Amino acid sequence: MVCGVVRADMNIRTRRDVKKFLEGLSTGSSSLLKNVTGGYHYHTIEAESEEILDDIQNELAEKGFLAKLQDYKPVDFLGEEESNTNV
Repeated sequence: MVCGVVRADMNIRTRRDVKKFLEGLSTGSSSLLKNVTGGYHYHTIEAESEEILDDIQNELAEKGFLAKLQDYKPVDFLGEEESNTNV
């Protein structure tokens, strides 16, 4: 068993990049990260402003993509110590 952090840049910056990534999933040249993580993993998202990051976080929350933060990941992204969530 190997434990630790696995990190890879997805380089998805545009809608075209999203389309290309989704095409890779449908053809089998890419696979979902959840398939190798038991379903729990997180992504680092960068944006030009806090407002954009807030919009992204709200959209992900509305779509049900945020998971409860696990004990081994102490970062509190939402500023809610008791109900931590992560992407």
